[in-house]
Parts: sequence; C-alpha cells; structure tokens
Amino acid sequence: MTDVRQPRWGYATNQWKAGFTGFARMEQQERALKTTAACGFDAIELTAGTGRWDPMGRPENIVQNFGSVDHFKLKLREWGIQRVASLFLDPQQMSFEELHHGLDCTDRGHHALLLQQAEVFARFLAEVGGEVLVVRALPPHGKHGGLDAERQAAAADCWNAVGAMTARHGVRTALHLDALSPLRELDAFEAWLAQLDPATVGLALDTAELTIAGHDVAAWLRRFHARVWHVHLKDALATDTLGEYVAPNAERALMKAGGQRGIARWFGEIGTGQVDWPALMKALSETGYAGWLIVESDQGPGPQAASMMQNAWSVRHVLQPLLA
Repeated sequence: MTDVRQPRWGYATNQWKAGFTGFARMEQQERALKTTAACGFDAIELTAGTGRWDPMGRPENIVQNFGSVDHFKLKLREWGIQRVASLFLDPQQMSFEELHHGLDCTDRGHHALLLQQAEVFARFLAEVGGEVLVVRALPPHGKHGGLDAERQAAAADCWNAVGAMTARHGVRTALHLDALSPLRELDAFEAWLAQLDPATVGLALDTAELTIAGHDVAAWLRRFHARVWHVHLKDALATDTLGEYVAPNAERALMKAGGQRGIARWFGEIGTGQVDWPALMKALSETGYAGWLIVESDQGPGPQAASMMQNAWSVRHVLQPLLA
C-alpha cells in the first residue's frame, strides 16, 4: 500500500492578544489553549513578541513562567496541545531584548542582529520539537517605494543565511508574503525567489494576504508549490482594489484603519470571504502538499472562541472532506 502523507492541522495563537489586560496570566493561557484543543486542534503556532507581558512570545518568558521548556511541553499536553508546530517572527517589530526598533532584511547593516534574533527562536523551536520558523519575507512596499536589485539581493542573502542557520538546528525557514509586499508581480517575485537556496528557504502561503493582494491563491500555489513549506488559512473579506499597499503608512492606514474604503476587517473566518476554498484544497491535494495547515483568527472579533469554533466547523465539515 502506498503511504501518502497528509497535511497536518494546527491553530495560530496570534488571536489571543498579548498585553497588560489579556493573555498575561497563566489561567488565561490555559483557557485559550484548552479552547484550542476543544475545537479539535492539538498543535499550535506561536507568535514572537517582546516584553514580559507577552508570556509565550519569547523563550525566556516561557522558561520564567513555566520553569523550563520541558515543563512547558508537559503543561501543553495536559491542556490538550500535543506540540508546537511553528513560530511566526516579524523582525520589523521592535524588540526590547535585542534592543532595536525593527530590522530590515534589505539593509545589510541589519543582517547580523536579525540572524542573532532568528537564532533565539530557532533554538527554542528545536528544543520544543517545532518544525518551521515562519518569517515576514520583505518590508512593506511603502517603506522603500519598492525594492531595487541591490535591496532584493540583500534580502536574499539575509534569508539564505537564516535558512542555513535554522537548518543546522533542524528547523525549516519559510518566508511569509503579505498583502503589502513590494514584489506583488509574480514574475518579479519568481526572479527574486531564484536567488534563494531551495534547500534551506521555503515559502509560507497565506490565503488571505495573497487574496487581498489580488492573487488567485490556488494558481499561486500551483506555480510555486515546490517551494511552499507552510500554509496559513484564513479568509479575505476584501481586496486592495485601489493599490493602496504602496502608501508609506499602509500598515496602519490600510490594514488597520481600512484605507479609503474604510474596510472594517480584512480577515475573516473560513468560508466568509473571497478565498476559493475548493480550488485551493484541490491544488493542495494535487501538488502533494504534506506540511502544516495553520488556521488563523487574525483580526477576529471577540470573543475569540467563537471565531475558532466557526473555523473548526469549516475545517471539519468543508476543508477536510475536500482533501480526502
């Protein structure tokens, strides 16, 4: 009998917002992860953070709050979570621990510190049994007004170094493309992808981010499937039809404030937006994808559990049958 590997399912913790008033105490983390397990997900993707008020955003905080990484894994299993699948890192977010206000992979002067920061999380993932370090691939278009050849080469060199480093720890590096990416045109992106080492640097497909950017997600997967090592699943409630991603402040003005059209919420639960889920599931099946499928409730309205339950129903009754 042929052994056909199937994708594995997990849920991102990024919906449980860290801060002084939420997700800071152990009982809040326990409730969130028990909810995740109750919805049928026994693997999670963590999100890198900073500061002591982000209890699962840094390995140091996990050790401080749980006593050790081994005890952290023990508590996860006690709460119904069998493993940490992956961790998402956006180096452009400031870090108290590494003492920076955001790192840019297109700036060679930032590479050494970015590599140092990435290794903190790669070591942790290896220790906890995680598989994929998901990193934001490129700064938003508005930061540099697009990327010239020199900056593209610098970004490629940066991620090749990170990929080689994570591989030494037994962890894969997957680059996450978002809706504000300066390499939106597929030919330009493919040319940049050719500069990345296919053995150590892969891609993380995000269904909503790519849809917002105007891509057909199934077609995107078929074109780049050999490099896709990780998938984020959420729906897109709108697309950037006005090309506002080029604005210098698009992260706030467009993605948070809604842009000229006042989009209240870009991301939605599976089946509520514009992603063609049957086409995507067919493409995943036909291309033989066998990595993680990480469901997200990013930008979800409260209570977070309701969003998770809606997604769990869609996974169980819509997406999984399409992969069978």
